[in-house]
Amino acid sequence: MEFKFDPKQPYQQEAIASVVDLFEGQPADADALEVNLQGALPASIGQTAFDIASEVGAIGNNLLLDEEALLQNLQAVQDRNGLEVVSELAGGALDFDIEMETGTGKTYVYLRTIFELAQRYNFRKFVILVPSTPIKEGVITSIKLMTKHFEGLYAEPFDASVYSGQTAEEVQSFATSTSVQIMVMSIHALRGDKNSRVIHQTRDKLNGLRPIDYLKATRPVVIMDEPQNMESLLSQSAVGELDPLCTLRYSATHRKTRNVVYRLDPVDAHDLGLVKQIVVAEALQQGADAAPYVKLLSVRNDKGFVARLELAVRKESDGSIERKTVAYRPGKDASDLARLTGNSAYEGWLINELSTEPESVELFPHGWLQAGETLGGSNDSVYREMIRETIREHLRKETMLRQHGIKVLSLFFVDKVASFLGDGYDNSTANGDFVRWFDEIFREERAKSAQWAALLPGDPQDYRRAYFSVLKGKKGQHDTFKDTSGTTAADDDAYELIMRNKAQLLDEKEPVRFIFSHSALREGWDNPNIFQICALREMGEAAERRQTIGRGLRLPVNQTGERVPDRGIAQLTVVANESYREFADSLQKEYRDSGVSIGLVRVGEFAKIPTVDENTGGEKRLGFAGSKLIWDELVKRNFLDKEGKVMATFRPETLGFTLGPKPDSFWPEDDMIQVMIDCRIERLVKTQRKRVQRKLNKEIYTSPWFEDFWRAISRRTTYRVKLDREKVIEDAVNKIVTEQPIQPLRVQVTRAGVKLVRGGTKTAETATRSAALAGTYELPDIISELQEATSLTRKTLVDVLTGSGKLNEFIGNPNDFIAMVKRILLNVVATAVQEGVQYEKISGYVYELRELQADGAEARDLFMDRVYEAQSFKDGKTDFNYIQIDSDGAEAPERQFAQVLDSREDVKFFMKLPDKFKIETPVGPYNPDWAIIKQDGDGMDRIYMIRETKSTLDESKRRPTENAKIKAATEHFKQLGIGSETTAGYTVGVPGNWNL
Repeated sequence: MEFKFDPKQPYQQEAIASVVDLFEGQPADADALEVNLQGALPASIGQTAFDIASEVGAIGNNLLLDEEALLQNLQAVQDRNGLEVVSELAGGALDFDIEMETGTGKTYVYLRTIFELAQRYNFRKFVILVPSTPIKEGVITSIKLMTKHFEGLYAEPFDASVYSGQTAEEVQSFATSTSVQIMVMSIHALRGDKNSRVIHQTRDKLNGLRPIDYLKATRPVVIMDEPQNMESLLSQSAVGELDPLCTLRYSATHRKTRNVVYRLDPVDAHDLGLVKQIVVAEALQQGADAAPYVKLLSVRNDKGFVARLELAVRKESDGSIERKTVAYRPGKDASDLARLTGNSAYEGWLINELSTEPESVELFPHGWLQAGETLGGSNDSVYREMIRETIREHLRKETMLRQHGIKVLSLFFVDKVASFLGDGYDNSTANGDFVRWFDEIFREERAKSAQWAALLPGDPQDYRRAYFSVLKGKKGQHDTFKDTSGTTAADDDAYELIMRNKAQLLDEKEPVRFIFSHSALREGWDNPNIFQICALREMGEAAERRQTIGRGLRLPVNQTGERVPDRGIAQLTVVANESYREFADSLQKEYRDSGVSIGLVRVGEFAKIPTVDENTGGEKRLGFAGSKLIWDELVKRNFLDKEGKVMATFRPETLGFTLGPKPDSFWPEDDMIQVMIDCRIERLVKTQRKRVQRKLNKEIYTSPWFEDFWRAISRRTTYRVKLDREKVIEDAVNKIVTEQPIQPLRVQVTRAGVKLVRGGTKTAETATRSAALAGTYELPDIISELQEATSLTRKTLVDVLTGSGKLNEFIGNPNDFIAMVKRILLNVVATAVQEGVQYEKISGYVYELRELQADGAEARDLFMDRVYEAQSFKDGKTDFNYIQIDSDGAEAPERQFAQVLDSREDVKFFMKLPDKFKIETPVGPYNPDWAIIKQDGDGMDRIYMIRETKSTLDESKRRPTENAKIKAATEHFKQLGIGSETTAGYTVGVPGNWNL
């Protein structure tokens, strides 16, 4: 199959722009400009200040901005992305962090960033540093898969290579080529003893120079993939030896942060629907243990001996038994396990002695128990049920998704190879416990449904496959497999196998659907169609849950390679041998230990709330400073504690809840409440028990009255925008005139060469050089650049520029001037478009009835916290028994409105409009909320209505794009003739004023 990539993902474009905009003001013709500036300098400066020739003949990256300009760019990017704005570059270095949650396409983002940097600033040389073989394999595979995609987007020829010490001479073509060069390199090639590393050794084929000399000469942009695994001092010094122009560090879990330019954390990723929803299916032993259960976790001697044991403890609240960790201290606690747990099953069991070397306890009447060992319990039966639940969930998903062309995969993590292979040596001879149980249970579950039997009729062994590290057998003997840690060279062949088969596994013709892997499978292998993960081992104390679920978070793809973001489909079921609550709590702790504030409201959490830019009238983000004001006020009002934990006083589900009186500062209460709700761990992890499947009343969609209704509300329109040219010119000129002056360029002479920087402190010497710059370099075509960005006519643009009276600033600093004018024109045009949009009806429908009928019949999984159960479904008043809503909480406007529609007698039919029902507006596609049929007073006429639910009718409290879409939708539905003389066809409803 061939993967397809969407080039218009907003969050990816935002991540790319965040890096590209760090170099705003860097001229694309830096090399030519530097030569021209050389001639413009006073003769007294001399030629020695310039690096005129390079011994290796390298064509490298040339950065002409100084650190002051880069810091200003960084601050602007951080503020708009809601990140804390730094006062100086961390460490005084050009190291930049990009945080992206697992499964959101960070490899795609940094590869595309390469092409944007090449296009915008003519940077040509890039080195991708990786910490391990699986990640290197993943990057190489990604480049191959995306080559055609990037060739279609950019007219930039490029070469991609993998550095190898065996062919180190390839660095010469990397250094001297004029095209974009991408080199993938392992940190191990750089790190270590300079005398033992090929990269530091002189080579005759390189004219007696070292490979590192060629790489350094290019001043490469270094991209670090998973840099948290390259944080040692040795690794950092090795990176510095490349003399990078800058270092871009991409990870979901940075161990140490530098200058953060973009953050897409797990909360953001789930909220935007960029990864699968995590669902926990519990497989727990029911009832008390038949025999005493003891697991020794650890023994420590820190100011006294302490043994941590997992025991079956009786709860005081209801007398039930649950497994809990208990700390036992000799001399302080009763050594009688029955008294320690309140569980009579331990009657007569005593702890006699503790030891730290090895960690163990002596139990009477059992004997010595080592750390990690378990006594009693029934893990085998729990594991069997976990396998059963995984197979059952797989077959259910296979039934649901086969019609979508989506192949379903399940992943089992096993504790050791023997659990799969037993005394066998390959997939067909494997006879370990897990294999025997899998084959037996698969046949049992498949036989329960004729549909399941038809889907996967073959032998169970055809559908399963294991990936382990291979020990090559001697001649005439079978290869064997071994347990590995995931970080050694011995893992390479296992990773190579699974990476080589990554696309093949997604092909429907490939029978393998159940993958068994060692627990070592971590970064580097993420298959988008993993829908079930089953960990047939104990979760460790390390970040195991996050690493485990990370293997299945990517959105699924169908047989044509397209992503399927439907939340009713994109769900990852984790089959765990612990309760949902324990799993969620442990996962939350792991995220926090990794520096991700799951369940906490961070200081910058409100920074992305949109507000109006007072200077331009356009939409902008609140920014970090504004977010901190809100956060501090919420702490003062006891809605948050000083760590950002939500307090019990925050109860948005109660009627009439408010955050208190509005202070003098910006206070978007509805947005603030939603941000706080979205930070909860429950938004990321759901329990399988609260999952429901909606039912469709098929008769509604095939009824003549519904067909008339649907065709009336779903007719297509087209819009045109009538702009008042004189007003656009006037508004743009006024805003350009009031902008801060653009400082002219100046030249900074250093020992390394010449730097082109923005205006700064004006010493006499600097002023002389600044004056000499004007006219010494070729000016860009400002009209063409602005016309491409705004679609305004050349005459309009000329009138704006001449009317501003600021063209001298363009001559002094062309790049910054163009950026300023472009920003202002886009805001002015956006405002004018909202006022001048006109719709007219055309043939066709925005969402065909046959599409609605097909989509409605598809099975989708929903969760109780995001649905309203319609009481009137059985009366045929709505199409689904469960109506999906977009907000949490009992008082969410959508939920309140659904209750009103459900109970009103004059409402004869209502439905939540599907996501695919979109009308075009000048500010993007728009999906209205509700479609309604209402019967008027005399019972004769039926009125068609479309309603949008909001929390307020005050336009000033809604974001500008929301208001623009509402205005456009009003015109659209007016053209369709929806509504009546007394009832608006389309309008907004709010609690207390639903406009029905």
